[in-house]
Amino acid sequence: MSHLALVKTLSHLREERKHIEEVEVAGFGLSVARGAVVEVVGDRSTGKTSFAISLLAGLTANGEICAVIDGSGGFDPQTAYLAGIKLENILWVKCGGDIEKTFISADHLVQAKGFGCIWLDLCGLSADKLRMVPKAYWFRYRTRIKETPTIVLATATEHITGSASQGAFVFEREGSAWSGSGKFRLLREFHLRMHERKQLFGKDLRTKIEMDYSEI
Repeated sequence: MSHLALVKTLSHLREERKHIEEVEVAGFGLSVARGAVVEVVGDRSTGKTSFAISLLAGLTANGEICAVIDGSGGFDPQTAYLAGIKLENILWVKCGGDIEKTFISADHLVQAKGFGCIWLDLCGLSADKLRMVPKAYWFRYRTRIKETPTIVLATATEHITGSASQGAFVFEREGSAWSGSGKFRLLREFHLRMHERKQLFGKDLRTKIEMDYSEI
């Protein structure tokens, strides 16, 4: 954290403009465009956080500075580190469930420029209050990051960016596979489905994990 620099030199910013226009998200088989607002929505345990962490892991591993605007305390640095995120290249803004602080923080970071990705984690915030956020906010973010290397990524349980997002993905949980019986079972894999909202494009995603599970 001590080496994090929010103000970058002009030569550094010019170098960043040479980056590829799209960034591939490892493990998800899709890419997101730079200079764009990207929205990922879905219920709990559908892969939204994994998607965001995978994106930031790739960017920070390449030396880019990214920001996490943590709306309600959902960001876990240890999990992020184990997933490959270079924490020394992360600015973590904790908003404590305050929507106003969340969007004020987003305003400041978007204006600062120079970030590879600004992740607004809005999961856990009041859905009613999020619906009251003017869509003009998202168009302002879109305008400010246009023709820059920055990606503004918003994760939430429902669509909130309207037509301001250049990429809007819906993640759904289709099912899971268990082994064993009785009180303790082993989760072998779960199945996710992703489709892009605007293009009505469907693609199946499968993630395999192993963990102990206990029914309470």
